Amino acid sequence: MEVLLIAGPASVALDRARVLTNTSTGRTGVVLAETLRKQGLHVTLWYGTASTHPLPTGLHSAERFHTVHDLEKLLHKTSLATFSAILLPAALPDYDLASATDLSGHKLSREKWPGHLTGICLELKPAPRVLNRIRSLAPKAKIVGWKWEAEGSKTDALQSARQQMADCHTNACILNGPAYG
Repeated sequence: MEVLLIAGPASVALDRARVLTNTSTGRTGVVLAETLRKQGLHVTLWYGTASTHPLPTGLHSAERFHTVHDLEKLLHKTSLATFSAILLPAALPDYDLASATDLSGHKLSREKWPGHLTGICLELKPAPRVLNRIRSLAPKAKIVGWKWEAEGSKTDALQSARQQMADCHTNACILNGPAYG
């Protein structure tokens, strides 16, 4: 069985020196990859470059990604139909930069923002959604997403996981975070 496992954090660029990201060590993905490999499955690991959890001997990352846009490129250059299962415990950003201005309202370039500014106003927009694009690229694969919920009740968190499954056409959702308990 061929399994694609996408793990670790991804980011979006604010300027050439700064990023917006979710925190993730990549540990969940590495543990999953090792467990699946020990069960005799062939695991292809795509691993975020900002992951801090080391890859054990014998486990290699087939591809590395830094940004969610890098991950989108990997999805489109790879034939996902060859995978029986795709697991996505990666911590992907929900937001991307729409615009940045100084406190006077002057638009800032996407190069490097000056360090002497007294403040910066950021406008964010939704980041590209990777999980909901996978089904069309891998129509027969079993797809498992992850959902981390920080607020609300356990019932709210479960509803959010069900909604993700419906919206992204996944087979399962691993729910975690403080809202779940």
